[in-house]
Amino acid sequence: MNNRFNRRTAAPLAVAISFGLFACTPTITPTLNTQHAMHSNQPMQQKFVSDKVVTSDCGPIFIAPDVPGFAIPNGAEARDMPPPIAEMQAVGAGRELLPTDYDRVSSGYMLIEPVATKQSFLINNEKEVVATFEGDYYRGYTQILPNGNQLATNYVRAELFVRGGGANGCVEEISVEGDLLWRLNLNTDEYVSHHDVIKLENGNILALIWEMTTAEEAISLGRNPENVAEDGTFWWDSIIEVNPYTFEVVWEWSSKHHLIQDFDATKPNYGVVADHPGRMDINKFYQFISPDIPAEWAHTNAMDYHPELDQIVISSNYLGEIWVIDHSTTPRESITSSGGRYGKGGEFLYRWGNPVNYDRGTDEDRIIFYQHDVQWIQPGLPGAGNILIFNNGHPVLRPYSTVVEFTPDMNADGTYNLTENESYGPEELVWEYNPDPSEQFYSWFISGAQRQPNGNTLINHGANSNVREVTSDGEIVWDYSFRNGADGPHMLFRVYRFAPDHPGIVSLLENN
Repeated sequence: MNNRFNRRTAAPLAVAISFGLFACTPTITPTLNTQHAMHSNQPMQQKFVSDKVVTSDCGPIFIAPDVPGFAIPNGAEARDMPPPIAEMQAVGAGRELLPTDYDRVSSGYMLIEPVATKQSFLINNEKEVVATFEGDYYRGYTQILPNGNQLATNYVRAELFVRGGGANGCVEEISVEGDLLWRLNLNTDEYVSHHDVIKLENGNILALIWEMTTAEEAISLGRNPENVAEDGTFWWDSIIEVNPYTFEVVWEWSSKHHLIQDFDATKPNYGVVADHPGRMDINKFYQFISPDIPAEWAHTNAMDYHPELDQIVISSNYLGEIWVIDHSTTPRESITSSGGRYGKGGEFLYRWGNPVNYDRGTDEDRIIFYQHDVQWIQPGLPGAGNILIFNNGHPVLRPYSTVVEFTPDMNADGTYNLTENESYGPEELVWEYNPDPSEQFYSWFISGAQRQPNGNTLINHGANSNVREVTSDGEIVWDYSFRNGADGPHMLFRVYRFAPDHPGIVSLLENN
């Protein structure tokens, strides 16, 4: 159903206390088509031109700041793990690994990318490394495409965005023979790519980005002045689509165009929040560990693409919510509330997980907490079309992690149901992995899950670099931990298992 299964990211969330980045507004440049102008009474169309600059030079190697107490890259400074982090790390960390149940484990090869190394490792079910890859940069997350090429994110972050966990700034494609095919520098003083990228069937790249603006601009749009970052910045969560060969931004969506607020009647976007579920309340925000107000407002950390519906699902870590938007819009329509296949422009088609964000629920209605790795389950797999999420939890509100699967309340045409004054459904989950205390775990950041062909689910406890495969009944049939002799625990942003006959895996093994 989507290209997710030819892709997945390994960009780490450096610290759960991230800050932000901001605004670039698209411009429209008039272009004259003289033949059209002479033979048509229709108004001339203007070509969309983004103001985001994209180049092919990602610059020198950047060493990502470490998370205190974790394994660190060469050249980074070691720092002790603060007590609150150490306490969170302890949940489930001391459990002994269980033996492999070869009769029930899903076959294939797993790609792992420890954050503190420049290497990626392909391992088999016997936990043996069968191939090793290394690029020019410290990688965030690598996806193996069907032809064996590697789609990778790299750390080249500007200091401006260094506090945004998961920011990387560079995307590249490497051929199965190891040749660089193209490289995109998505790292400027105005914006940076982070966490997730997707390669579309047309060859273009979707990238999550943060856009930098000022706190003054956010206040002018209705943000409470008491709730802005001390550094005077504010970050919008956005997506761009880039042609990797021409460096042209051909489509973009930004949260800054879809706001609602009930704080200041003299400012734009004023209205009743509950009457506008397709928009973001600019005054809703949550704090994780730090008491500081983050400039990074929503911290989107994952996305997935559904080609049949032409929809994108996005995970907002800080807001405890997922959003679905329409990718079929034109760039002009994406900044409005109309147009596109579903007639809503760039507004949310659907949202789920925390209805208090649009004033149609309470804190008790919240289902997901600081989640990662949202995805539609791929066609042909058990649960196809459902949404799967790694539900990280919270050190106070819910100090353990789970994996949740649910069926969106969607119609056959890709529209979603919403009853007046109610929140988006469903209320009930299709499946949840919530193990007993003896196998309970807590990954306070990063992590993910992937449905397997046999109905099992591969689960990445990323904050302790542990991976387990569980049955639908929650039994662990494969248990793995990456240590590699480091003093501190490694981090695994995501892991992904590929079938033995995956054409990209076959090609890579033949060429490695």
